[in-house]
Amino acid sequence: MKGAINQPAPALSAAEPENTAQTLIDQCLDAANQLRASDVHIEPLREKLVVRFRLDGALKIWKELPIDLHPQVLARLKVLARLDISEKRRAQDGRFSQATKSGGVRDYRIATAPMLDGEKAVVRIMHRDLSELSIKTVGYSEPNLKTYQELLAKSHGLILHCGPTGSGKTTALYAAINHLSKSWCNIQTIEDPVEGRLPGVNQAQVNPEIGQTFAAILRSYLRQDCDVILVGELRDPETAQLAVQAAHTGHLVLATLHANTAIGALARLTDLAVPPFFVTSSVIGIVAQRLVRRICKACRRPYHPSDEMRQQCNLSPQHQLFQAVGCGQCGKVGYRGRVGLQEVLAVTTQFRDALHAGVSESELYAVAAQTGMVNLFTDGVAKSVAGFTTIEEVYKTVVVDS
Repeated sequence: MKGAINQPAPALSAAEPENTAQTLIDQCLDAANQLRASDVHIEPLREKLVVRFRLDGALKIWKELPIDLHPQVLARLKVLARLDISEKRRAQDGRFSQATKSGGVRDYRIATAPMLDGEKAVVRIMHRDLSELSIKTVGYSEPNLKTYQELLAKSHGLILHCGPTGSGKTTALYAAINHLSKSWCNIQTIEDPVEGRLPGVNQAQVNPEIGQTFAAILRSYLRQDCDVILVGELRDPETAQLAVQAAHTGHLVLATLHANTAIGALARLTDLAVPPFFVTSSVIGIVAQRLVRRICKACRRPYHPSDEMRQQCNLSPQHQLFQAVGCGQCGKVGYRGRVGLQEVLAVTTQFRDALHAGVSESELYAVAAQTGMVNLFTDGVAKSVAGFTTIEEVYKTVVVDS
């Protein structure tokens, strides 16, 4: 089948002993970890149970199994995550941990939801040890890395990471926290959920059922002598206003925000009822980001782009791009892993003056470019020329006129 992962199917059926579901889940999670999958989708259809892995951002079929296995598999996952086995009409969320063959422990997060043909489950594979994450390894270009390091060196202000779900925002924030983590620095986070433990960092998880919301925890942090505060997401006006207040009162605040571009994040803050004056005076930097598939170095093939492509990407005749071919190392796909694209906006005095003047978004982009910001597409082109990805991936991921 097109898009399927070429692995032998386990000899399982609903007529086997009660450990069938446990065996299947163990095999599934082992395979997902070996293939470096980020998520496992367990999807009931009318006549079969489909298991798909998300590999480098794309879903691939791992197995198609008898639909009779579905109740056993969902019940086993719910037991692992301590969810209500009898509840099948509403969504549930949970998490569990399992030992790995190498002697370590792997964390998983599960979300179930009712569908027409039964409950679907998505298992997110978490990474327990995040202490090795570095801002130097998450994909920043040299100019962007220099700008970002200068932002992190400031004593107070609000730094926003924006982009769609799955664009690497949490990974980038954890890398920033590792960079800032020192014995003399009090760092406290608010997350939903906590996706991994960071050494030397005080981490808290929201729990709305007992009133522990983003806003409630952030309000308490303002009285806890924090140096750096990480807010998992600015998702409501109260949290956004408190984050701005914290940035004004001597804290360095890092947060995520759902916006497509760095400039668009400023308008999004205003939509969250943050007064424009406080937006311009508190925000010191914005990172917009995306993830694209990393081209396989073992089989990539250089080529010279057409005249039309050179013109669209502002390339000289000497520039070459790379084509994904496919080999044994990348599973005949042509890609292995992912790399980040970023636009890093440092809010300078010149940029603040333009904001106060009420200029258009296109004029703001022009001012940002004058102060050194490179947009997502240009960063993607540079990484295509450098052989990190393909220009097709950049066009697929980034809107050119953004």
